Amino acid sequence: MSANILPDTRDEGFRVVDLARDLGLFVKLIGGLGVAAHDHYVLPAILERQFGDIDLVVGSKNGKALSGFLTEMGYQANQRFNALHGANRLLFYDVGNQRQVDVFVSEFKMCHALSLENYLDLHPRSLTPEHLLLTKLQIVEINRKDLLDVLRIIYMHHSANVGKDCPGISMERMNLVLASDWGWYTTVTDNMKRALEFSETTLAASEHLIVKETLTTILNQIDSAPKSSKWKGRAIIGRRKSWYEIPEEVDGTRSK
Repeated sequence: MSANILPDTRDEGFRVVDLARDLGLFVKLIGGLGVAAHDHYVLPAILERQFGDIDLVVGSKNGKALSGFLTEMGYQANQRFNALHGANRLLFYDVGNQRQVDVFVSEFKMCHALSLENYLDLHPRSLTPEHLLLTKLQIVEINRKDLLDVLRIIYMHHSANVGKDCPGISMERMNLVLASDWGWYTTVTDNMKRALEFSETTLAASEHLIVKETLTTILNQIDSAPKSSKWKGRAIIGRRKSWYEIPEEVDGTRSK
């Protein structure tokens, strides 16, 4: 196995998950690179962005094997962090390219927790589009890069684009999360509305209409989905009580 880490972040991220897959490891890209793995069609130039680090999610049974794999590839482990938090999260460094590899084990947790253990075999390199959306839209203090990624997912999965090589966004899987947890629902729908406003001021008119149509359809399907008793009970309390956590920074970074 080559230990020659590629300088281009996208190329290296794709190489890591491809080699891991060949070894039978359930490892997928998340963050910006995970979104970029769904570039099925020509992307509006405004939605392109630079990628700093590599973010991954790995199945709970593959964390130890992934650690050995990354070390063999030439990545330096954060030994102290991994010893303390390795059941949930791992950190590695590409010293030569000043890059970090942030590995989430089994679930992605920022302001909310998203279990991914059973969904790591649905795409060759990344999460499904709906799970990528949930990783981005769960961030209460959502920033420009997150919003660009949201628009990128939505634009790529507009109904006119969906086909053999471009799966649609599964509302069933989204609503498994959102229809049972009012907090999740509130953060995600708040951010979808922010994404609509951001789209209008960022994209060309024709591109915004594509995003608006898809986002509006998703919002309507989220709102119309039957809600659980737990969801309804928490909705009574509403915003009077905090419904999210503020994630701690890890080495000054978070999801890329």
